Amino acid sequence: MKYLNLGCGSNFSTKEEWVNIDFIEKKPYVLGHNLLNGIPFKDNSFDFIYHSHVLEHFSKKDGEAFLKECFRVLKPGGVLRIAIPDLEQIAKKYLYFLDEGLKKPKNKEIRLNYEWMKIEMYDQTVRNFAGGEMLNYLSQKEMLNEEFIYERIGDEGRKIREFLKSLNSNESSERLFSLKQRVKSKIKKILMKKLNIDEDIYKIGQFRMGGEIHQWMYDRYSLSHLIEDLGGESIEVKSAFESSVDKWCEYGLDGKYPNIKKPDSIFIECIKK
Repeated sequence: MKYLNLGCGSNFSTKEEWVNIDFIEKKPYVLGHNLLNGIPFKDNSFDFIYHSHVLEHFSKKDGEAFLKECFRVLKPGGVLRIAIPDLEQIAKKYLYFLDEGLKKPKNKEIRLNYEWMKIEMYDQTVRNFAGGEMLNYLSQKEMLNEEFIYERIGDEGRKIREFLKSLNSNESSERLFSLKQRVKSKIKKILMKKLNIDEDIYKIGQFRMGGEIHQWMYDRYSLSHLIEDLGGESIEVKSAFESSVDKWCEYGLDGKYPNIKKPDSIFIECIKK
């Protein structure tokens, strides 16, 4: 059996049946490739294809092209598993805390949860700097709704929070802005001034083209229809720990039971016709 993990980041398997692809190569386990340029394998090459929190980083048009590529390299009868932020779940949570906040305007915890849901809904689409308002929120000295946040974004959020707590401002600036980066920044400023390029516009454009932001969102309804249009069938919503693939939990790609790596996800599997 041959399995393919696309846009894996640090979430990859070292098992021999897996091929992992990410934008940046990480030898010996991860092949470097820009997925906007397609998937670098022949038709009908894989029995199972998986990608987690990748599809939403493509534009609507590019996302459709990416899924077409997934079906191209998947064998007939093979399984495609997609994990994405669940627009339906986010919208329902937002409306719940909006309604509760209107009923109990003095309740601080409800207000904080409402504010987080607004950030979760919009920040990764509109942000103009790395981490955006999510990072600002997680950087607070005190986070009164900490457990709610971890319910939403899982252990990754907890790790980010713990890392931020471990840094003081001097250490942070030293780590995040090395001498080499300062020199490059100075040279860039000089060149932009000579070429009459607005530095803020340049920074925003460079960031928004860098792949961090979300360019489209999906739910079980919209993604199921898109999959059907592209040649998928037997579409099912799964949990993080169930799959058509034998011993899925042993790979730990969506978490180690009972901890889900990305609890804000919907997990959908389908079969190629």
